[in-house]
Amino acid sequence: MKNLSLIILFLASFESFQLLASNPETTIDKSYTAKKFYFATWGDPGNATEDLKTLWMAKLANAGITDILPGGDAEQLKELIRIGNKYGIRVHAWHWMMNVGGAQECRDHPDWYSVNALGQSCRDYHPYVDYYSFLSPFSPGAREYVKKGVRELAKIKGLASVHFDYIRYVDVVLGADLQKKYKLNGKPLMQDRLLPEFDFDYHPLARKEFKEKFGVDPMDLPDKEENPAWKQFRMNAITSLVEECIQICHQEGTQASAAVFPFPELAREYVRQDWSHWSLDLFFPMAYKKDHQGNVNWVGFATKEGVRDIKPGAILFTGVATDDYGENMADFEEAIKQAHDNGAKGICFFHANALNEKHLNIIKQYDQLYNK
Repeated sequence: MKNLSLIILFLASFESFQLLASNPETTIDKSYTAKKFYFATWGDPGNATEDLKTLWMAKLANAGITDILPGGDAEQLKELIRIGNKYGIRVHAWHWMMNVGGAQECRDHPDWYSVNALGQSCRDYHPYVDYYSFLSPFSPGAREYVKKGVRELAKIKGLASVHFDYIRYVDVVLGADLQKKYKLNGKPLMQDRLLPEFDFDYHPLARKEFKEKFGVDPMDLPDKEENPAWKQFRMNAITSLVEECIQICHQEGTQASAAVFPFPELAREYVRQDWSHWSLDLFFPMAYKKDHQGNVNWVGFATKEGVRDIKPGAILFTGVATDDYGENMADFEEAIKQAHDNGAKGICFFHANALNEKHLNIIKQYDQLYNK
């Protein structure tokens, strides 16, 4: 069965491999000016051989995909950059920021973690899922840890950007569909109000700094869940860390990008993420319609809101979840149109290995249509 899968992958990719291998040193457009509209995807080929990674990359390039956003360590990224250079594909380093999972270096520093309104540390209390372990942007040690990770990736030669993910707080509110998947204290989760279990960051240093500035401990605010100054104060802490990380990327000669929540107002309300004020080079808002019980028009709405609010000169790729569309290829096409028609510079699919031949053929069709 394993051999059969490899043969199928090889045959499916052979045509595109032949088409592109004749031009092994394709020039990569680093300024996003060569095309009117771009196609990208999160994901990677996994632990495949170099030959299979090459076929995988060639297949994506043949469909018109110019950017991939894989995870992986420095050596894995360097290999993908080398292969990507043959096919005109930029490689961005997909990097988790505030959510560190079970990273032992962080666990050795309990004071690095974010704290909720009940006083629970995210080191030991994991809201929603076991891998939710968020650091605090108010902890100097946590900030240095995050910046160190960015700096290590930014030094990789030929990298298109360090791509920030989980650069936010724990979800104060989940999308309506996502709420159905979780329980709280053994009962169905219902977030019809802001719950203290999910309201972060009451880190001691955050409380101290806020009290020094405003004369009150945020824990004592009668409206602490909704207090606008306390919300903005926390968002500003994330923003300042983002700006420091952007500076690191630029100093090392690469760009900075981020996966952010669907549009600025939702991002502020759901995860305390004020991304319309960030100086990123590229934004990838995740307009996953199914999470929010939206239809395909959700994609266009989120795109338009983001394009309107980002700083001049920044580039926006609308993120869509391929699985949201199932076999509904008409809606998959419509999502591409919605991103394009509402001002995005491109569209990014989550994730690469969910793109089948039907998807790739549609992408190729729209790449040719929009980039005549």
